[in-house]
Amino acid sequence: MRLAFKTAVPAQRGSHVSRPSTLAFPGPRLAAAAPVQSAAAPSCSSSGDTCSLGGGASSFAGSLAPSGQATKRRATPLAAAPESAVKTTGAVDKHWWNREKDVWVEVHTEEDFRREVSTGSKLVAVDFFATWCHGCEKSYPEICRVVKDAELQKKYKFVKVCVDELKSIAKSEGITGLPRMAVYQPGAGQLALLDVPFSKVKFLKTNLNVIAGNPGMAFGVDPNGFVVPKGKLPSAGEAASAAEKKRREIEALNSGTGGLFERLLKVAGGGGGGGNKAADDKAAAAAVAAEPHSTSTSTGSSTSANGAHASSMASAGRGSGAAAAQAAAGLVRAAGSCRAPPGVDAAAYEAARSAFLAAHSAEYGYGGVIDDLYPQEVGCRMQPNEHYMDYTGSSVYCQTQLDNVFAELKQCMFGNPHSANPSSTFTSERVEEVRDMVLRFFNASPAEYQVVFTKSATDGLKLVGETFPWSQGSMFRYLRENHNSVLGVREYALQGGGAFQAVNETFVDRWALRGDPSGDHVPPAPRLPAPLTYSLFAFPAEDNFAGVKYPLEWVRAVQSRSTDSHRWLVMVDAAAYVPTQPLDLSQVMFGFPTGVGALIVRTSVAPLMRKVFWGGGTVALATSEDNFHVLKCKPSDRLEDGTVAFLDVIAVKHGIAMMNGLGGITRVQAHVASLTEWLYSRLSGMRHSNGSRMLAIFGKHHLPNHRAVQGGILNFELLRPDGSILSYKTFEREAATAGFHVRTGAECNPGACYNYLGVKEAEVESLAGKKEGCEDDVEFITVQRPVTASQEDCVSSSDLLRSIANSNLSLNHPAAVALKWMEVPLGSVRVSLGWWSTFDDVYALGDWIERTYRDRTE
Repeated sequence: MRLAFKTAVPAQRGSHVSRPSTLAFPGPRLAAAAPVQSAAAPSCSSSGDTCSLGGGASSFAGSLAPSGQATKRRATPLAAAPESAVKTTGAVDKHWWNREKDVWVEVHTEEDFRREVSTGSKLVAVDFFATWCHGCEKSYPEICRVVKDAELQKKYKFVKVCVDELKSIAKSEGITGLPRMAVYQPGAGQLALLDVPFSKVKFLKTNLNVIAGNPGMAFGVDPNGFVVPKGKLPSAGEAASAAEKKRREIEALNSGTGGLFERLLKVAGGGGGGGNKAADDKAAAAAVAAEPHSTSTSTGSSTSANGAHASSMASAGRGSGAAAAQAAAGLVRAAGSCRAPPGVDAAAYEAARSAFLAAHSAEYGYGGVIDDLYPQEVGCRMQPNEHYMDYTGSSVYCQTQLDNVFAELKQCMFGNPHSANPSSTFTSERVEEVRDMVLRFFNASPAEYQVVFTKSATDGLKLVGETFPWSQGSMFRYLRENHNSVLGVREYALQGGGAFQAVNETFVDRWALRGDPSGDHVPPAPRLPAPLTYSLFAFPAEDNFAGVKYPLEWVRAVQSRSTDSHRWLVMVDAAAYVPTQPLDLSQVMFGFPTGVGALIVRTSVAPLMRKVFWGGGTVALATSEDNFHVLKCKPSDRLEDGTVAFLDVIAVKHGIAMMNGLGGITRVQAHVASLTEWLYSRLSGMRHSNGSRMLAIFGKHHLPNHRAVQGGILNFELLRPDGSILSYKTFEREAATAGFHVRTGAECNPGACYNYLGVKEAEVESLAGKKEGCEDDVEFITVQRPVTASQEDCVSSSDLLRSIANSNLSLNHPAAVALKWMEVPLGSVRVSLGWWSTFDDVYALGDWIERTYRDRTE
């Protein structure tokens, strides 16, 4: 499952260099970025005092986190503000918005807000702010000074609201710019909206006193920022009527099909005159929107038993068109019939399935529904003998997801979000809604994290490399098993005057977890006082080659190696991890759409990112002749160049909704783990007639704690009876013919691949001009290796190379080390499982491999 980021959350990462197939969130804990050139620093306005929220309601999504969620801020294993890694003294909170807490009532839910502004005998002044707003940060100390006034404390209760936590509240209360304060009278509603940038905070005390001194009055604000009485407040009945009208308007707008859509239907129907014509038109439009898209054809088979089953599935919202197509093709198995996939022994299959379900029925299939759902949701797009097993390359999309996406596109008009017209407003709200869904998926507070949509997971990593504050003395240290897209960041480090270093798991454990100072990087002392030196450590939560998972506690451990002059920041590539496992803060999509990714950045460190290129909606002000521009203040606005792929982003919510309908990411994790364990047991137990192993499997599947350290990937080499390695390209061709969707090669992860295969970097470099990528014809390299006295029957590194000796090199000197020539492969076979994998898939693969390659010598 990948949320549509490139690979992001969700297809998975690593499958292709461009990695276009999932919502992957590459860098959960990135701390990086600072204003770049002069005049290019992010600013809320030309004066730096105020932040525009983009044209009123259009800047806010209509979705809220569940009640109480914002108050439950669990410490995430992934990224902490970099400040936490620096030795500090004193008890001052590192976040400006958390200072002077004793004078404020903080609210984090809609229910709390409604209660605070409608109860009590005092007036209520609410400070609306954003953690990323520079104007808010600048005004906050002066606002606190006013709020602490003893006389005002007798008249007012002071409340604080983060607009990113309560977006719908900010929208309904008319907060279109920041910093802003709203004043309420319990029982009467909002009395006034006050702009409180730094230049106008000096008027705040006077304005609050004017409001308190004129009870029963409504207020406006003159051009100079002073409060002016505007007449008596409306009666309780009038206020209630107006509030209900506003509530209905907001509800219609958030519904996605109300408001503008209903008006358009009435226009199309000649003004909606008479009877139920408008309702009939809407029902007809909805019926058209619900039609299956072009992947299936109607055959009129509803009179058959299978057609009846398809109709029942349609009524349950599970893709009636796909079910009908499969029923017509005879692909829907009748209840009680043999479920064996084509080409396998039915009796053996049923016995194996029964044993599997006896052991894993609580984990497999989302409560037993997958076998009924799969034919309609996924199988309808493949032949009966096909099995999709490349989820790390790209996830699959399901029929319900497509139907819901296209129904919404048919019913609603989405426009470029950089405007304030109705279609733009609608798009802005939907995009912000998806940002909130992504943050909730990772249990990340919107007050502390920002979601930046990118065109792929790779693009998110590139953005980190481009904007990281590299300098002379910076070190880019990364785990050897990272994807190519992480390795490519080193070019930015070198360009910025820094260095890079590839390390292994043992080094990181010794340096970061056990505190070995020999691993510390000490930048050279600058000649003159200089700002902090920043270094970056990158590692995958799960590598895309063998599916090995790495400790998330590395994040804080690496950050703890920071000093007062040198700070370590951490980037976690989560693209291969999140599609099948929960991540408490940090990236995901589900196969459709492709070409969209996401980067999750800590709000407090986003100002470090040195944004150089700017374009489209990233700037608030710019001129063409002079080198002048001002970047937008909100991190997501500033970092998303041009117009985001808003139709793709909007489609993400339907993937998340589908996953939640199956029970959420933890159910996906259990489902995939049960299938991975069964397939590993099956493949690792295969033997040739002479007793030798048929496969060499990489990773940590064999460890007692394999679920903690191993994901849903099985990467292997096929072995002949004599232990030599079969061609992985031959396997790829034959597997494709047999209907298996797998991946072969180095899988864009040279560090992990060549480490497992025992290939030296110098040997790879010797192939320059011969091998250009993952898909060329260079499959083996001939190298020399020492002759060992004995070979263990295990699968790691050079032990695998026992297989292919072509000749021995005879040495004359008795002290010389005997060498032999070997053919070493430059790739392997990768099978990766995901949210729609079934027992049929893994059983069919194991059965086919054994039948096809047992005792095979060519």
